[in-house]
Formats: sequence, C-alpha cells, structure tokens
Amino acid sequence: MIREQSELWHQKRESPFSKKIDPWPMTLNKLTDDLNISKPAVHEHLTILIESGLVNKDNKDNKWAYYELTDKGTEILHPHKMTKMVVLLSSLILSFVFGIVEIYRVVRSVFPEEGLTDVDMVLYEPEHLITGLVLISLGFLLLYLLHRSRKEKATRKTII
Repeated sequence: MIREQSELWHQKRESPFSKKIDPWPMTLNKLTDDLNISKPAVHEHLTILIESGLVNKDNKDNKWAYYELTDKGTEILHPHKMTKMVVLLSSLILSFVFGIVEIYRVVRSVFPEEGLTDVDMVLYEPEHLITGLVLISLGFLLLYLLHRSRKEKATRKTII
C-alpha cells in the first residue's frame, strides 16, 4: 500500500496539494481552506503521505500541528535540486584542484629544484598564476553559493 501511494505521489507531484505544502509547513485548517477540500479528505491524504515518509507532522507548540515535506518528498517534487548540488560541488572541487595545480606550476618555475639545467626548467608564465587565481576564486564563489543554498533550506524549515 505504501509503495502504491509513493508511486501515486510520483504521478501527482504537480497536484495542487503537493505544491501547497511545498514552500512552507502548513496546518490542516490552512490546507483545507486553501484547497477548498474537506478536512477528513485532507487528513486522510496527509496520513497516507506521512506513512509513505513523504510528509512530516510537527507539533511545534502542541497547539497546532504543522505538515511539511520531508527530504524524500522534496526530492520527488524537485528532482533537479539534488543534481544542481552535485554539479555545484563537483565544479567547486575541480576549481580548487586545478587552481592549486596552476599556482604550483608558477611556484615551481620561480623556485626551481637544485640540479636542473636551463633546458629542464619551465619558464615563469603569468598565465598560470592568473588562471590559478581565477580558478580558486571561482571555487570560493561556488562554495558561497553552496553554503547559501543550504542556509536557505534551513531557514525555510525554521520560519514557521
């Protein structure tokens, strides 16, 4: 039954119900008012989604119960978000690695090893320094974007 409901969620991820609960945690009353659906119908649907692990019920102040998407529910509703994080993290790592390699090449050309002849030495090329600094700066920019997206996710969960 839970697997069937999860498949139903996959098929219905564009439904007004899933879009309503996605941005912010909501109470049962707010959902019934916004969707114009009876309270028992919304409660039954929420119970199924909770059993499926797609929605979480949170009694923040023991007065109102808030319903919010779990990480699993968010992944189903927004599958592109995880891909975006993987691409961002991969780009960040590559930028740092290649930036460090380019700066290392500059340092090696400025301070050559002892015993190398003029033929074996690599001449100092400022392009390597510039490329290395640009790549490391890009890495820091990507790190900032990654941090900001994680912070937005955490802020979204604590607002209500």
